[in-house]
Amino acid sequence: MLRKFGIVFVFILSTLILGCSQEESKPLVVPSEYQHAKDMLNHLYDEGLNIQEINNSKYTAIFNTNPNYSMFIRTDMGIFELVHLEHKNGKEIDIAVEETDNGDFKYVVSENGVERLLILGIENYFNKSDEYITITREKDLNDKIKQALKTQ
Repeated sequence: MLRKFGIVFVFILSTLILGCSQEESKPLVVPSEYQHAKDMLNHLYDEGLNIQEINNSKYTAIFNTNPNYSMFIRTDMGIFELVHLEHKNGKEIDIAVEETDNGDFKYVVSENGVERLLILGIENYFNKSDEYITITREKDLNDKIKQALKTQ
């Protein structure tokens, strides 16, 4: 009787352990409207960003991208925005940051020297490549994104 109990216990324990490890290795499911950024999203996910939700972002109009090319992404570390620059013109975009006298931050986004956006508010963190821009208010999340982008 004790032996049967031991075998059942080991079976249940191994099932729980295997079940947990399988859960961790689930691939990221990228909604169809964001397939254009699937490689980047999978890379960020594989580098440890636990992506929980992807939605449209307000930055579509600001960065003049196609619909669904600016994504609002919720992770276990916070929220970040991912802007896919379909023309791979990241080198032409400049983001200048200035802290105002009252402690707010002013961001001027310009493309080829033409100012396109002025944002006033709290501190934001940006990462930029030829094809993508990330924006977040969470420093730890930005550090994680920056680290992931280095391995891309």
